[in-house]
Amino acid sequence: MNLFASPMDLSNAPGGDQTWLTSIFPPLFSFLAAFSTTNSYVFNSAKLLLLGTIIETGRRLFIWLVERFRIQYSITAEFTEGDPAYEWLIHFLTHEQLWRRSYDFRVFATNSKRRWSIGTGGSTKEPGTKKGNAEYVPTYEQPLLFRWNGYWLDIRRTMSQATNLPFQYGGTSDSGKIYVTLYTRNFAVLTELVEEVRLLYLEVSRPNVIVHMADGPHYAPTSFTWTNVKCKVRRALSSIVLPNGVMESIVEDAKEFIDSEEWYHERGIPYHRGFLLYGPPGSGKTSTIYALAGALGMEIYSVSLASSFVDDSYLQSAASSIPKNSIFLIEDIDCAFPSREERDNQPNGYIPGMPPMDPPWMLASGSRRSSVTLSGLLNVLDGVGSEEGKLFFATTNYVDRLDPALLRPGRIDRKVEYSLATKDQATSLFAQFYPEAQFPHIMPNHDLSTDSHAEVTVTTEGQSDFDSDSIAQLSKEFGNRVPLDEFSIAELQGYLLTCKKQPLEAVKGVADWIVFQRKERKEKSEREEAERERAKRRRRRWQGYIILRLQLRLRQRMKQMILKGICSSRGVDELV
Repeated sequence: MNLFASPMDLSNAPGGDQTWLTSIFPPLFSFLAAFSTTNSYVFNSAKLLLLGTIIETGRRLFIWLVERFRIQYSITAEFTEGDPAYEWLIHFLTHEQLWRRSYDFRVFATNSKRRWSIGTGGSTKEPGTKKGNAEYVPTYEQPLLFRWNGYWLDIRRTMSQATNLPFQYGGTSDSGKIYVTLYTRNFAVLTELVEEVRLLYLEVSRPNVIVHMADGPHYAPTSFTWTNVKCKVRRALSSIVLPNGVMESIVEDAKEFIDSEEWYHERGIPYHRGFLLYGPPGSGKTSTIYALAGALGMEIYSVSLASSFVDDSYLQSAASSIPKNSIFLIEDIDCAFPSREERDNQPNGYIPGMPPMDPPWMLASGSRRSSVTLSGLLNVLDGVGSEEGKLFFATTNYVDRLDPALLRPGRIDRKVEYSLATKDQATSLFAQFYPEAQFPHIMPNHDLSTDSHAEVTVTTEGQSDFDSDSIAQLSKEFGNRVPLDEFSIAELQGYLLTCKKQPLEAVKGVADWIVFQRKERKEKSEREEAERERAKRRRRRWQGYIILRLQLRLRQRMKQMILKGICSSRGVDELV
C-alpha cells in the first residue's frame, strides 16, 4: 500500500492496491487527480497538509481522552508558594529525595533563608550538624511519577509569570505552583497525604523557629505575600533575661488563649489576642517573641510598616493570608505615626495627611514615613482575619507616639513594659554567660564587693578548698557595679562577649566600660543635638524661602488684578 501514490497511479491501480486515503476522501482525491495534471507541486503539498491534519487531530483526540481519564479517575490539588501547605509538600518531596537525579541546580551561599536543598533537606538538618558553605537547590521543574501508600502520584511544578519582573520588585523569586495528581477517586487519600506532609514538616521544623517575612509586593490576585522564609534556632525561655515573672506571665497568657477557642466562640467574643511590647531598644522585646514562638511551636509572620511597598491593601492581604495558630508580628509599629519632632516642625501644628514643609534634600535623606494609615491598621486588627486564633504582637520604642484608638482593649489586650537593665537582670545575665559547671575553679582572694581592683587567682583542679558560691558571688558583684536603668541587656551582653571566657576580667573591667560608654553617649548626644540645630536652621531658611515665593506670587497676582480693574474702568469711561 502506497500512502503517497500520485493521483494518476491511484486511478489506474487495481482496487486492492488503492490507498486507504482514497476510500476515505474520494471526492477530494478525484479533484486532486484532475488538478495534478497541471501542478504536481501543489498536489504533493496538499498531501502533506492532509497528513499533518490527520496527525494533529489524532494528537488532540489522545490528549482529550487522557484528560477525560484524569477527570474521571484522578484528583488534582494545587499548592501555591507562599502558602504553608506549599512548604509542607516541598519538604516532603525533598525528604523523599524524589529530585535526587536532577541535573539543573541553583547554588546559594548558606545563610538563614530556608531553601530545600538536596542531601540535607534544606535547612532541616539535625541539631548540632555542621552546615556547608553552599546549598544546591534543584530547579524542581522535572515532572515526577511515583507511588505513595499504594497510589500513583503525578507531580508537576510551574513557575510564576512574576519571575520576569525586576529583582527589586520581588520578581526573581522562585515563586510558582505545584500540581499533585492522585490516581484515585477517594478524596480521603488527598486529606491523608496533606496531613502526613504537615506532620512531617512540623517534626523536622521543631528545633527551629520559622519566620515568614513580607519582603516584596505581589502582583497577581492569587499570589501570596509570605515567600521569604527564614529559620532561627529556637531559644530557651530561660535565656531571655527579664524581671522575675514577666516571661512566665506572657507564656501562660498565650497558652490560655490557645486553649480557649471554644470558650471565645460560645460567648461570641472575637478569638483574638493582642500584645504590645514597648520600651527602649535592646531590652528584649523581639527576643521574647522568638522564644515564645519556640516554646509554643508557632510560626512567626513578620511585616515592617516602614517598607515602601506596604500600604493599607497590602497589609490587609498579608494579615488575611496568615494561617491559624500563628504569630502576626509588626515591629516598630510607631513608624506608622509621626514623631513629636515631625509634629512640632509643621507650620501651625501638625495637619494629618499633609506632607512636612522640609527641603527636598532632607526629605530624601530622612526617614520615610509609612504608607499605612491609622484607619487601615485598625481595620486589620478589627477584621475577620484577626479572629482566627492568631496572636498579634506589636513592638515599639516610643509608646507615646501611638494613637489611643490603637491601644484600646480588643485590639491591644495586654501591654508589657520593658525597661533598661536592673541589677537583678545584670546578675542573671552574668550567671548565664559563666555557668558554674564551666568555671568550677574560680575563687577570689577576698571580697570583690569592697575593692573594685581585688586581685584574683585561679585554683587548680587538685585544690579542694574551693568555694562553690564564687560564680554566684561574682554575678552579684557584677550586678552591683552596673548602674540601675542606664544600660540595656543588649549593651551588657555586648560587653560580656568581649570577655566571654574571662569572668574575673568581666567584673574588673565593667567600671572602665561604664565610663567609656557614658563618654561615648555624651559625645553622640552632642553631635545629634548639633545636627538637629543645623537641620532646624536649614528648615527655617527653606520655609522662609517658600513663604517669600508665595508672597511674591501673591503680590504679582494682586498687581494683575489691579491692572485688570483699571483697564476695565477705563474702557467703561471711553464708552461713556
